[in-house]
Amino acid sequence: MENRSTSKFTTLTSKLRPITLRSVVIGLVCVIFLCLITPYNDYYIRGTFAAGNHFPIGSFFLFTALTLIAIGLRLLKSRWELTGTELITIWCMMLVASGIPSSGFIRYHLFMLASPLYYANPENDWKALFFHNLPDAIVIKDPLAVKYFYEELPPGESVPWGVWIKPACIWSIYVLLTYLVLVCLSVILRKQWVEHERFAFPLVRLPAEMVESPATGERLNAFFKSRAMWIGASIPIGLHLLNGLHRHFPELPEIRLYFSLNPYLTERPWLALRSMIMYIYPSIIGFTYLLSLDVSFSFWFFYLLYKIQTVIIYASGASFSGWTLANRQEMGGYLALVVFVIWLARHHLSAVIRKTFSSRAPIDDSNEPLPYRWAVIGLLVGTYLIALICSMAGMSFWLAIGVMFFFYVMAIVLTWMVTDGGFLFLLAIFRPSDYIMVALGPSRIDPRSHTILTFEKTLMFDLREFMMPHVMNSFKASDTVNLRRRQLLGAMGVAMVVGLIVSYYSGLMTWYHKGGLRMGYWYDPEPWNRLTSFLTNPRETNWLELSFVGIGAGFMSLLLFMRYRFFWWRVHPLGYAMTTSWAPYTVWFSFFLGWLFKFLILKAGGFKLYRRIHPFFLGAVLGEALIGGIWIIVGLFTKVSYRILPG
Repeated sequence: MENRSTSKFTTLTSKLRPITLRSVVIGLVCVIFLCLITPYNDYYIRGTFAAGNHFPIGSFFLFTALTLIAIGLRLLKSRWELTGTELITIWCMMLVASGIPSSGFIRYHLFMLASPLYYANPENDWKALFFHNLPDAIVIKDPLAVKYFYEELPPGESVPWGVWIKPACIWSIYVLLTYLVLVCLSVILRKQWVEHERFAFPLVRLPAEMVESPATGERLNAFFKSRAMWIGASIPIGLHLLNGLHRHFPELPEIRLYFSLNPYLTERPWLALRSMIMYIYPSIIGFTYLLSLDVSFSFWFFYLLYKIQTVIIYASGASFSGWTLANRQEMGGYLALVVFVIWLARHHLSAVIRKTFSSRAPIDDSNEPLPYRWAVIGLLVGTYLIALICSMAGMSFWLAIGVMFFFYVMAIVLTWMVTDGGFLFLLAIFRPSDYIMVALGPSRIDPRSHTILTFEKTLMFDLREFMMPHVMNSFKASDTVNLRRRQLLGAMGVAMVVGLIVSYYSGLMTWYHKGGLRMGYWYDPEPWNRLTSFLTNPRETNWLELSFVGIGAGFMSLLLFMRYRFFWWRVHPLGYAMTTSWAPYTVWFSFFLGWLFKFLILKAGGFKLYRRIHPFFLGAVLGEALIGGIWIIVGLFTKVSYRILPG
């Protein structure tokens, strides 16, 4: 229980504070800056991702810079000093917009609109196979516009904005509706997770401690006065300063922060362990220190258990892979987790539903980001409109409803992982439609629905930066400074809209002026090859994989029962729900180190020593974000990449 919020982190005073106009203006300036640089930095230069996870380094760098400026103005006794309320407002606005120009939308979206025409050829016969199912309004079919998107504009040519306006407007409606339903879902669950279950929200703790008011008569708060914090910050700053200089000047030495075990895994069945790499990320270690030991233990334990399972299956010569078994088990685990979430929240959800139909229901929603009635109606109407748009494009209306249902399942589980588990970097390597594909088989879905369903890759596959955890963390951050949540939600909504517009502009400018083939990240026709497989080789229900889903649901149910029935059970079920993705592959070893440090510190000095060293690990996060932001800015001018965190 040591990672639960302390009183200074959770206690609210009686007076709620409004947001200020200047904080919204500054927040929008920061949003515009981040959305402008992200495609160029992330995909062309291939530097440290400005976002890349649920604690985006670019946003936190700007937040830290503004916080230090505020401290400087406080020391000068200037009336222009930014308050903690204003800083949190700016942070929340940057947070919700940070993923839009990256994996949250633009990273895959632009390629999805241009790739069908570019990769179509007589050999794959895509034009005959599915082009007639692609509405002209949602893809780019102008040959020159597609060619220049991938191969760079000729000198003197300008971006063909006119070709993109209609698809961009239609897709923007779809995206904003998706953000709306995720906001509504967050509003419905906020009180349950924040006030009843008291989730830890570890990713909010560092910004909260940074803006905490100093003691009476002091100019600096406890966080910035801590010597341990500055020592912790100096370590990643020193490491990445040296390694970044090595990238610019190869004759300088470097300190390796990753170690591959692949050279030692050369014989059967140990080949199945590959790739096995140990990455050291100081900020991941720092955040892991904030988590409860059972959460951090379970993360790396289940990853290693998955690797062992893979070796056993490889050695047995089974017809399926260890990845397939574990991935389908994860899908089942998500279903069990959502059932458990609903069961825990049953009284709260019942009260929310009563409030929807009667203003005299006892639950208070006066300071909720939205009235519960609006949140429930917004969720239902938004889901209906999304399904309607999909059906107008050619997909079955009820298939669209089913996909949205499973998308909500994934959204709730992943948001729980971020807000209570502290998993800042996570992925689910399956799509919402995979539940339907495994259960019914692709053969039961018509070709038009299959074709439109391919665009699921845009917004529902790579969820490392998706919106709901950002929204929920923002709601929690508002508690630390007693913000009026409805005003904050308004500012966040403006940030989403502005971020979407600027991201389209910066993304198209980058792709056309640098060429999509030089972007360095996903530009191949994988989704369309997947579609081709479904259309040319339709399959029935995959009973083997469906049984794996059932096994995963059963095992997760057992983990949940043990976790909440027996106090001595220390294995957390969240670790089981994310073993096959890119996330544990990159950060499992840093989670292990964070867990090990905390375990040894608690054994050596108990909770008192843990609290004393706590600023050191927060400093590690601060230091890595500071130096990471500096190298992002340097890279914009030098065009030399330096990667700090995974992306």
